[in-house]
Amino acid sequence: MPRIKIAGWPRWAVWLVPLGATSAAYVLAYLVCRFALDTPLVPERIPYDFALLTGLSYLLFAVSRRLWAYLTLLSLLVAMLYVGSAVKIAYLGRPIMPDDVYSISALFRILGLWGWPLVAIPLLLIFSLFAFNLRLQGKFRKAALSALIVIPTGATVESLPLYQAMDNFWGNTPWDQRENFLWRGGTVHILQESLRAFALRQDPPKSDEVAAALARRLDAAGAK
Repeated sequence: MPRIKIAGWPRWAVWLVPLGATSAAYVLAYLVCRFALDTPLVPERIPYDFALLTGLSYLLFAVSRRLWAYLTLLSLLVAMLYVGSAVKIAYLGRPIMPDDVYSISALFRILGLWGWPLVAIPLLLIFSLFAFNLRLQGKFRKAALSALIVIPTGATVESLPLYQAMDNFWGNTPWDQRENFLWRGGTVHILQESLRAFALRQDPPKSDEVAAALARRLDAAGAK
């Protein structure tokens, strides 16, 4: 059962909080993306994206011990996945992607002082709030936390068929990630691209392989 309690609310009604909070955050993010940043999500795809985000919201709620921390964490996640992606599209022409983790320094140079409020501080707050708000007592909360860990881990194991199935359903336009974002929604988009990145990952080349490639390049240049 949920650790969070609200005075005057029956226990069953507390479980409506994630649905209401997710709905309010999603609507607000949609309106900001559509009217302030000109990145309108395709309406017929919204139910799938909203359902995935709501499932994540319920898992976070189940392991939370403070309502304010849960609501803040959810708000930051929605802001990052939707408004953050829309802002990045406005600046760079594409939404937040899994490979952005390898180009954080370049992103800071492009955004300048905006890099801290748009990137660093939200990420730090998300991780801090999640760790601070965890409650690990009770079988139900441990099961919810296990789901938060096991489901992504299991998805990465089957990442190839999963992302291919998602491509078949939601589509994929690799040369236009803005279109992908609009047709998927923020949560589906980051999940789909994360599965793709994991499935297609390659180990970095070893030093002897790099040296051999350089030698071949130099030999080819000398032959010319």
